Amino acid sequence: MVKEDQIIILAIRDLETRFGSHRIHSGLTLDVYKGELLVLFGGSGTGKSTLLRAIIGLDPVAGGSILLDDQELTRLNAAGWRDVRRKIGYSFQSGALFDSLTVAENLEYPLQEFTSLSRQQRREAATEMLERIALPGIEKLYPSELSGGMQKRVGMARALMLNPPIVLYDEPTAGLDPANSKMITALMQSLRSRGTTGILVTHDVPCALAVADRIAFLQAGKIAIVQNREEIKDNPDERITAYMNGDVA
Repeated sequence: MVKEDQIIILAIRDLETRFGSHRIHSGLTLDVYKGELLVLFGGSGTGKSTLLRAIIGLDPVAGGSILLDDQELTRLNAAGWRDVRRKIGYSFQSGALFDSLTVAENLEYPLQEFTSLSRQQRREAATEMLERIALPGIEKLYPSELSGGMQKRVGMARALMLNPPIVLYDEPTAGLDPANSKMITALMQSLRSRGTTGILVTHDVPCALAVADRIAFLQAGKIAIVQNREEIKDNPDERITAYMNGDVA
């Protein structure tokens, strides 16, 4: 539950993004509070994943402002983005593992890039993370040897290797069986309980309701409504209700 005195860790103001001549976001404004898990709902093509990619600097911004702890992200150079990406973990929808690297090497990659840990320390950290996501003993396997659910869990694990204060989750349960969906949902709940800030893009309504402090609905390039858990329970906005009922594609 977000309280009025909570700290805004991410402030998005009048954001505009484009894909070629097509405008995706126009005047999008949103606050994300420290320690909350904010869920993004919206129909297909409304730019939910594009918003995550803009926050992490993977998609260009045509206008507006993105402030992380009062640091303007839209004006960063390559060195600035490198520093920011130590603070924001990104869990890709596909897992986005490196096919030529083993599971352990995939998990060690951010540690090798951003820390001075020894090879042994990196390997120990990877092993600990695999135990944390209930996939022990798969260090030497390659992504092609993993199921889709396992790839997603390893991809999420890689996003957590630097213990980032913010994690962006892009459809982490899409296409998964109930057991894997439950495990990923539990992992997000655990991170939330530890104070990790999260933004979750998902069509998985049970997962969203299990983890969300607030739900924001994206429509026509803007955030149309934001409601907290109590509001959604007692007086949900009709757009959020329609989405949860499957009436919004």
